[in-house]
Amino acid sequence: MAQSSRKAHDQQLRRRRRRLFKITGGLILVLAVGGPVYYYLDSAEQRAEKQFQEGVRRMGPGTYREAIARFDRSIQIWPHTANAYLQRGSAHQILGETDAALADFNRALDLDPELVQARTGRGAIYLGRGDLKAALEEFTASIRLEPGVNAYYERGQTYESLGEHQKAIDDYDRGIALMPEAPFLYRARSFVRRNLGDIAGYEADRDKAQGIEHLRGSK
Repeated sequence: MAQSSRKAHDQQLRRRRRRLFKITGGLILVLAVGGPVYYYLDSAEQRAEKQFQEGVRRMGPGTYREAIARFDRSIQIWPHTANAYLQRGSAHQILGETDAALADFNRALDLDPELVQARTGRGAIYLGRGDLKAALEEFTASIRLEPGVNAYYERGQTYESLGEHQKAIDDYDRGIALMPEAPFLYRARSFVRRNLGDIAGYEADRDKAQGIEHLRGSK
């Protein structure tokens, strides 16, 4: 009887050890692959958003290529987000790759026709290429959707190139009303005033721009 009892005890001990081994092995497996498992449990849209945010974090001098690579991944995973094309287009534009930028802005606007930044970006490319009519249309559409300083400035530049100086001044005025401490608006307006022979206005805007820049430099 003693021998039988000992044998039963040994069998029970072995069963416990096997059970413990299985539990421990399972925990090790979960810990080893937990990250990828949870990653693939995310939806495609969530994974695309993670790559998008990584791209946004890399939108700075020296890392625009890395940003583009992240936006590429985001678009590959989920090609339905207008902002991913917008940001990738902006990175291409900064790098001087205007064909790629324009393609991205076009796609962004296909997905969201009211994406103001894509309108402004596209307008800037047209302006740089000398297509003043197309640039004017884009900046006007952008302003119609959401009046902004950059769009007023860029449209002012376009009007100036077209020789419509008063319209340029009017847009710089509107930009200054939105951002009174923007020196580039005063400087742009000063040049138009000088071209129109308004020397007092030119000097006042020039001095204002210099004063703002001096204040910022002293801080």
